[in-house]
Amino acid sequence: MNSIYGIDNKQDLIERVGDIRQVARFQRMELLDGKGKGNEIIQVQNGTGLSFQISVSRAFDIGLCELYGIPISWMSHTGPVSPFFYDKEMTEWNRSFEGGLFATCGLTYMGKPCVDQGQQLGQHGRISSTPSELLQAEGRWTEEKYELIFRGKVRESKALEECVTLERTITTCLGENRIIISDWITNETFMPVEHMVMYHFNFGYPLVSEFCQIQIPDSKKRWIIGDGPTIDSHRYGKPSNNANPCVMVHEEVEAADGLIKVGINNDIFHNGVKKRLGVTISYSKDACPCLTQWKHQRKGIYVMGIEPGNVTTEGRGKHRERGTLPFLQPGESKQYQFVLDFQLKED
Repeated sequence: MNSIYGIDNKQDLIERVGDIRQVARFQRMELLDGKGKGNEIIQVQNGTGLSFQISVSRAFDIGLCELYGIPISWMSHTGPVSPFFYDKEMTEWNRSFEGGLFATCGLTYMGKPCVDQGQQLGQHGRISSTPSELLQAEGRWTEEKYELIFRGKVRESKALEECVTLERTITTCLGENRIIISDWITNETFMPVEHMVMYHFNFGYPLVSEFCQIQIPDSKKRWIIGDGPTIDSHRYGKPSNNANPCVMVHEEVEAADGLIKVGINNDIFHNGVKKRLGVTISYSKDACPCLTQWKHQRKGIYVMGIEPGNVTTEGRGKHRERGTLPFLQPGESKQYQFVLDFQLKED
């Protein structure tokens, strides 16, 4: 066990608390007002400075995330939104886009609105506004490690057509400022089904500012929305009145031992002391070969997205035309796993 308030073993810790929830805990909650009324969340505090909310009513995604009370995730001005307000038309997905640490996009289509085989598809798919089934929520000791484990299942289905399920496990541990997200996406029908997925990680101030450093491995870069040079992917600007969103895709990203690692770091003042705040995302290149980077530097928005996916965000119709559209075969499952490490250190 990593040191907790100077204690580095289970026995000494449990001798000093009446209930481990004094140190690390979770609580199931229901929102009571506004557009998010009725949404169920799980509030998690891992006892090491990391806290986050799991959105049970919204695809088992992670919403607000903080480290020692410092916001890591970006939150949009929609506020919490019930799945019942989901609008599939064109870019109306944004009317229920809460932001949060990440939103799942997919599972059968995502990216730009498009027409595919005569079907009008909106932005980023349905799954992020689909309620999940809660399969597991518990804290338990595994030898010297105290784990908080949460598991949910989400279904994208249509009678007589597709049935694709997402089973997600989210784990964090006392003594580690780390979140592990492990997904299995399965085609539960007897026919091939289109499969597009992207993990829409959203970061905001104070992690993101004009002084932050963005570390993305060497890659082949091109614009999906935007123009000009692509050499500034490691920089971020000041808030501006006239900034427009820009989207860059990184392809053929360099990976060490099959893993892509993306980092964001910034110097901040925390309780009057200058410190280094950082987040690293690690994931399999085979599972998510495309990395989309979204920046919106307009005043009152000010967000950066790091968005690994199995294809680019150019729309399902475009990928079908190119012959790059992925499919899940009958009964086939694919795994997607992300490890997020958070740090706050004095300079």
